[in-house]
Amino acid sequence: MKSIMVQPIMGLDIGSSSVKAVCLRKGWLGLEWAGGYTHVTGILNQRDLSRIQGPFDWAREGVPGLKEWIAEHQLPMDRVVVSLPAHLISLRTLTLPFNDVRKLEKLVPFEIEALLPYPLDEVVVDYEVIDATGGKMNLLAAAAPRGLVKNYLEQLARAGIDPEAVGLDGLALMNLARHLLLDSSAPGIPAAGTAVLEIGASKTVVCILRRGQAAFIRTILWGGRDLTAALSDACGIPPEEAEEWKRQAGLEDSGISRLHQKGVSQTIRRALEPFISELVRTVHVFEANEPVPAAMMPGQADGRAPLTEFSLYGGGSKLKGLEPYLASELGIQAVTRAPKIAPGNETGWDPAFGLGLGLALKGARQTGGSRMNFRKGEFAHGREATASTARVRYLWIGALLVAAVAAVDLYTQYTLQASQYRTLKTEVREQFRTMFPEVKNVVDEVQQAKTAVAEMRKRAALFGTGDWTPLQLMAELTQRMPPAVKIEVQDLVIESGRLRLEAETDSFESVDRVKASLGQFEAFRDVTVSDAKVSADQSKVRFRLTMTLAPKDLE
Repeated sequence: MKSIMVQPIMGLDIGSSSVKAVCLRKGWLGLEWAGGYTHVTGILNQRDLSRIQGPFDWAREGVPGLKEWIAEHQLPMDRVVVSLPAHLISLRTLTLPFNDVRKLEKLVPFEIEALLPYPLDEVVVDYEVIDATGGKMNLLAAAAPRGLVKNYLEQLARAGIDPEAVGLDGLALMNLARHLLLDSSAPGIPAAGTAVLEIGASKTVVCILRRGQAAFIRTILWGGRDLTAALSDACGIPPEEAEEWKRQAGLEDSGISRLHQKGVSQTIRRALEPFISELVRTVHVFEANEPVPAAMMPGQADGRAPLTEFSLYGGGSKLKGLEPYLASELGIQAVTRAPKIAPGNETGWDPAFGLGLGLALKGARQTGGSRMNFRKGEFAHGREATASTARVRYLWIGALLVAAVAAVDLYTQYTLQASQYRTLKTEVREQFRTMFPEVKNVVDEVQQAKTAVAEMRKRAALFGTGDWTPLQLMAELTQRMPPAVKIEVQDLVIESGRLRLEAETDSFESVDRVKASLGQFEAFRDVTVSDAKVSADQSKVRFRLTMTLAPKDLE
């Protein structure tokens, strides 16, 4: 049964030699494939590449015929997701000592600022959470030059495209991998490393997932065009013919005698060597720098996350024999899955649409998909800006309601406390009259009680024995401690004529203040400090304070 179409979503993969669009329909029953389209823009030669020197030039280069191609196929333009190539932006891994995601939006730009080749006000910063366990959070932070984002959006606008989101190509592969892993018969997402490779015409994007989250992204500036160029040079044939030979032979030309005699597959294998070397280096860097709890990786004594499988997508992945060849060279299992939402016709799933599908899945906001989006701030999409305005309006309304409720609550609390105060005042007065019946004129019970107690103490002092009681000594110690100094008493020893106090405070200065304050009391003589030292965690100072006691009748 077909689902009722609610929202059309398009992932637009703009490559160096072609543009691929993947359209999905988000209906009441879930996602549905609505078509995959390819617009070939031609194979760029080295002369073409020389015109594109940097990221700003890349973003200005328009795609010939893109607007007409979109109109010809009547592609849905309401919700479009595109991506920036990872090698044109700065990627950094951050570890933060907390796992409160509410702090990240403001904190990440300042954490990454010292690691960037650009000033902070010249980049758009966003992040992706890798994991948050043990009170810590690992992030993949990205900073795209504002000029790059601006020029790219202007280039797309000339083709009539107003993307809802501008993500990262490596994270689109994460979306694809998570969708395929959750859609497969395997129970959940594996904890071990899973590499997803998208081999295009001029570059290969590598995204390595750890427990289903992108932990490592790298772009290798090598693609199918490099194989074509190597084959063209080795055999002395035009690039167009070399492309056809590559397609026919791949790494298995034994069945094509004409190409086998010319050593086409051997030439391709030699041309693959730099690519294999970069992949081996990428795997090594990941496994050496991505620690995980050893308990999650049985058999991994060093606690590192192994890379157990890889998947190939992109037009370059269709080279005959490439998948088993890479599995043999890397020593890793090849597992390339086809999405269930892809068409089930005679042509089957085309892996060239992998990146486009990952972008469309981001637009569909699937659970566990990437959150990174460089359309923020001054580049925010109109729909998001409108939604933000509405959210601000609702926040103001909510704030006013909260303020009104708080005012009512404050008045209620005041009324209750006033009533309790009157009741307590009556009880205090009754207790005062019971304890001090000789006082006839009661004005301020508390102050008058203090005065009466002071008089009683003076009278009691006249009949003292000359000895200090422990309670009296503790009262004097408490009363004569500097009010701004906080101490934690560890031991208090009262002997005949001596007192020894062991305590902790925050600094040596506080120790001196305690000594000076106690020394001002005539009953405490020869106040000395000994064994003052800093605690193991450097946060406190432990000290011992000794003094002799003057007889109470001489004080």
